[in-house]
Amino acid sequence: MFSKKSDDHKTGTLLDTSVLAIFTGLFATSMYPPYTVFGIVMALCGTLGIGNYFATWSKFDKLWPKLGLIKGTAQPYLKGTEKTDHSKIYKFTLPAGLSSEDFEKNKLAIEQFVGSDIDIRYTYKQIWVEVFNQSQKTIYEYQIEQCKGSVAFPVGYTRQGKLITCDLSSGEPHLLIAGETGSGKSTVLRSIITNLILTKNIKLHLIDLKNGAEFSIFRKCGCVSNFCRTKAEAKTVLEHLSEEIDRRYDLFFKQDCVDIKEYNKKFGGMGYEVLIIDEFADLQSEKGSISLLEELAAKARACGIHIIIATQRPDHQVLNGRIKANVTTVLGLKTMNESNSRIIIDDVGLEKLRGHGHGIFKKGSTVEVQCPLLTTERARELLRPTYVEKPAEPVKSANGEIADFHCLENNYDNVSGL
Repeated sequence: MFSKKSDDHKTGTLLDTSVLAIFTGLFATSMYPPYTVFGIVMALCGTLGIGNYFATWSKFDKLWPKLGLIKGTAQPYLKGTEKTDHSKIYKFTLPAGLSSEDFEKNKLAIEQFVGSDIDIRYTYKQIWVEVFNQSQKTIYEYQIEQCKGSVAFPVGYTRQGKLITCDLSSGEPHLLIAGETGSGKSTVLRSIITNLILTKNIKLHLIDLKNGAEFSIFRKCGCVSNFCRTKAEAKTVLEHLSEEIDRRYDLFFKQDCVDIKEYNKKFGGMGYEVLIIDEFADLQSEKGSISLLEELAAKARACGIHIIIATQRPDHQVLNGRIKANVTTVLGLKTMNESNSRIIIDDVGLEKLRGHGHGIFKKGSTVEVQCPLLTTERARELLRPTYVEKPAEPVKSANGEIADFHCLENNYDNVSGL
């Protein structure tokens, strides 16, 4: 019967109409007895209208028109609220012609209006605005996490303080970490590698194309089979891993198995391995290496060899179609602009992050996280018990050249059946 207008200065709003109905009803009842029934009905309708107005009123009502979040005379109105331990959720109607992206574009203005962090999400024909009781923590000190899964590790914490983990052995087998300088990429890699070393029985292959500066603290760890500082060394490791993948698939074929999980269930003994490359964009100048990496990403899905690649130069040339098609789990950190954000997570949002480990984790759906802080000194302290003596061992590459590896074992003999 009544409609709520979107402009406070226009007459005929739900509240105005309801008040008018009450006075009209009271006037008719008192002045014209024959219209008593009519007057009572009008007064009741007005009362119900006021009740409905305040039931659907929210502090956002004056904000939507100013942000242009209206369509004609329709604007979002409150359908209900829900309280959680960490927030209050406002559930609004979504007027035809508006989308969740329209609200995301105004997220900063809404946060400044309510004076708190918010989260915006779409449900069926509704927009939910979650207002958090306090701002998201910006620092979570790293602690060792026993994550369920063969290649599982902690990614970060949500606004509610819930730990988000990732298991490369279940679902998508590879991970991309991308963000600009200062986004926290090195700290994120440090916490992931440290947790894998301390909690999992896996073999690691580390390629640090910053001349070994970032990964040097892991060089002496017993589970680190390869530690590379140069492109030549990296190419040799990629070639060895390609051969290992072929050996594993040949073994699956001979033993009538489809993947590592079935093979280990029947025979056991085949271990998981993870290749981790920091600043893999530097391999772009090595066509053979980038082709090998793309091939590994495509082939290694089922044989227990997983890849984590990281870059601070996210562009279309670095994150080409083949890489993105096979590395679909992504941790996006702060970027300079919307264009880089779209390249990394196929959406905007990374340009609005604060840096220092603040990210958006995408594995199917997306979730905003704060990654744990692990300093180099603390990581070295935790890792020291895993250090072993490992003399440098030169290994020949496929073309017969010697690659001067700083720590290269390539011990595949312990894999059952190889």
